[in-house]
Amino acid sequence: MRIFINALSARLGGGQTYLLNLLRHVPQDASLQVFLLVQPSFHLTDLPDNVVKIEQASLENPLLRAIWEETRLASLLKQLKIDLFFSPGGLLPRTLPSDMLTAVTFQNMLPFDHVQRKKYPYGYRRLRDWLLERGLSSSMRRADLVIFISEFARDFIKHELGLLQGQSIVVPHGIHSSFRVCLDTPLPRPDWLPKEDYFLYVSFIDHYKAQLEVVRGFNLYRQQGGKGKLLLVGPEYRPYGDMVREEIVNLGLSERVVMVGNVPHGELPAVYQNAKINLFASFTENCPNILLEIMASGRPALVSNRGPMIEFGGDAVDYFDPANSADFARHLAGLMADEERQDRLAGAAIDRVADYSWERVAGITWEAIASVK
Repeated sequence: MRIFINALSARLGGGQTYLLNLLRHVPQDASLQVFLLVQPSFHLTDLPDNVVKIEQASLENPLLRAIWEETRLASLLKQLKIDLFFSPGGLLPRTLPSDMLTAVTFQNMLPFDHVQRKKYPYGYRRLRDWLLERGLSSSMRRADLVIFISEFARDFIKHELGLLQGQSIVVPHGIHSSFRVCLDTPLPRPDWLPKEDYFLYVSFIDHYKAQLEVVRGFNLYRQQGGKGKLLLVGPEYRPYGDMVREEIVNLGLSERVVMVGNVPHGELPAVYQNAKINLFASFTENCPNILLEIMASGRPALVSNRGPMIEFGGDAVDYFDPANSADFARHLAGLMADEERQDRLAGAAIDRVADYSWERVAGITWEAIASVK
């Protein structure tokens, strides 16, 4: 089988992580050949022998990329004699050969969350998500295989779109082994971290990630006598990041809340493992990689009660309403007051995510793709 993977849109961490782990575990079958279309900015090394990388420059702009995919991609597919077209980003060009098999992964829930979309001003961002909702819906209806990464997402899409014409499968993401704590020898505390207890929220800083609500909840927690610092780690959507900075200043929290910016991926395991409590406050998700990582860290987690978070967290994390800052403060104070519960949650979370591995994800995914008829 000759499989073509369109990875031109794989620019952010989650999408690249997913693709990299699939590629590391491509079956070494003599009859399988994988062609990978990427932008030069996506650095790939040590690809398996049966994976061929094809670079296409100057397509960072989504509009130019869409035009190229609709006008030039089909001829490349015919030239390579492709049997199956795989889109990890979820979008299928309309000009694909009619006899070509197709598979997509549904990863982006935000375009379908109309409540969160309304938080953005009219302009490019809202237009992009409006177009993505329609493009992703059309692609899932047409695909021979839809790979969902949570039961929540599959149930939601089937409710929204009805029965899909092709097959579907649920394959949640995995966890890299570096994020799994060794309780006998936890990772040392990086020097740049505060010496006192800190609460850690690692995620893209954006409206739907609820950093504003977390900052306001942390302020209530402090007013009630709570101790510690709050660290917000991650890149940002700048207009929202500026709103968070302004709120930190207005609440007098400049010494208590730190917007760290991006942290190298290799440092995150140690940052997770040394946190007093890890946080995850997102309003909308599909399969949250960060939630799985913090559950493997050996520290307790306080997590949003929205979307698929309960599907993955079960009874191994504590939950709060991300729209209610007082609820966040109440749960944070309660968890801080109960060291025994902190330890119990940390151990339960390690056990709950023990079977989440990228090897398993890749194996199931490639088997499903190979079985498409």
